Amino acid sequence: MRRKAFQVAALAVKRRLNADTSDYTGPTFPCSCGKMAHYAGRRVKTFQTALGEMALERAYYHCTACRRGFCPRDRALGMKDSSLSPAVTRMAGLAAAMVSFQEADELMRELAGAPVGAKQAERSSPCAPTMYLGMDGTGVPMRASELEGPPGKQPDGKSKTREVKLVTIWSAEGRDAEGTPVRDAGSVTYSAAIESAASHDTDTIPSDFAQRVEREALRRGFDRAARRVVLGDGASWIWNLADEFFPGAVQIVDLFPCQRVPVECGQGHLRCQQRSCCALGQAAA
Repeated sequence: MRRKAFQVAALAVKRRLNADTSDYTGPTFPCSCGKMAHYAGRRVKTFQTALGEMALERAYYHCTACRRGFCPRDRALGMKDSSLSPAVTRMAGLAAAMVSFQEADELMRELAGAPVGAKQAERSSPCAPTMYLGMDGTGVPMRASELEGPPGKQPDGKSKTREVKLVTIWSAEGRDAEGTPVRDAGSVTYSAAIESAASHDTDTIPSDFAQRVEREALRRGFDRAARRVVLGDGASWIWNLADEFFPGAVQIVDLFPCQRVPVECGQGHLRCQQRSCCALGQAAA
């Protein structure tokens, strides 16, 4: 009876979604590479949901610049690069954390009526309990021909460097002899480029560096970690990205910028600055 009710519900949801063609927003759609992708019809894909399988029709866009295609609705429904709904992904991940991947598939089949396969159960398994994401920027010397454009910090208004922005992700479940957390061997990855993190509220696509951060976080499974921590200095662009892409993550400001407060701001301004640092950085309990 329960299975039959789910089938009826799945049919109703499928008909409702397939009748809604609002995911078609015009002949072009912004691609993550920064170019415009072109509409290439509607594509059908079967997804495994908590109600059962659903064959959904979605607007498909293809980008000739990066030679990739995508469906905006997949991302809106939380099923980008996956054939499992978010609810099924969570259930499969919990099962895979307790038993083997093959047994997780059997549990999903018997208890939820949603077979996922051993490989999908493996992909849905939780990442490290805690993952860390750090962002920073630093100036690197450049040739004079590469420094034309924005004003620099030199007295004459010129610049000697351009800023490279970097995102790094790692886990630190291990401890040293004194109990201090240490980065897990082989867990650290880096991605960097001379890119801007600036954007306006009216922009339809994120900045180049914001897209880099999002790609690396998705690739490493940062969004699936049980606990997420973002680290950085006091630069506002870091915390703007953290708030936008990783809401709910613990935010920790580097200690060094806080230690510099008395020198740069003076004793009279110390308390106010300390409160700002505490607002940005929450100590990991």
